[in-house]
Amino acid sequence: MRILIASHESLAAAPSGRAAHACAYGLATLGHDVRLLVVEGSESAEHEPNVRRVLCHADAPPAPLRFGPPVFDGHDPAGRGLRFTAMSDRQLTEYRDVLREEFDRQIDLYDPSIVHCQHVFLFGHLALEAGVPYVLSAYGDEFAAYDADPRYRRFMQEAAENAGRILTHDAAAARGVEALVGSLEGRVVPFPLPGADQLHSGRWWQPLPQLYSDVVVERFGRLPDEAN
Repeated sequence: MRILIASHESLAAAPSGRAAHACAYGLATLGHDVRLLVVEGSESAEHEPNVRRVLCHADAPPAPLRFGPPVFDGHDPAGRGLRFTAMSDRQLTEYRDVLREEFDRQIDLYDPSIVHCQHVFLFGHLALEAGVPYVLSAYGDEFAAYDADPRYRRFMQEAAENAGRILTHDAAAARGVEALVGSLEGRVVPFPLPGADQLHSGRWWQPLPQLYSDVVVERFGRLPDEAN
């Protein structure tokens, strides 16, 4: 399958980014064609094939977003980011516009069979707008933004309601999803992650291709030709 994984957090710095990175490499070993679209706050991030980084940096001329990388509360020990709940309306609009442009470009160039968005958040709503099948990973941190900032509530609600599956990675995520949309008639799936030091060594991602296939078949009635 062609799989696009989208993350609001750096592949090196945050739990969801590290999980996305490990997942992409694991799925590639099974023969899947995997791309990553990530928001990045560092100019010196290592270049990797099949990874498209959207640079958020207040002082870097090439950055399409001239502010620090947006972060969820508690995810920025170095203090270089901008909390999602502290973004101005203009910054939020610019952020969504740039991500939409990059997301749509990946869809047009790559034509993924499915998109896996980290967090029940803005990338999920972009997938909904694009009309592609998608899966969401819930980490729990996004629900603090939901509670604190009404600007995100519609995006999160609509993204969750229309997801093919929502994977809840811990108890906080499960509680947040339950409060937001309930069980979605079985489309909410517990999916615990290993510890950070085991993300790249285990094979925790092995159930994902079947889960992705189920979502695509539910949407279109069959798998894309390359997956048959």
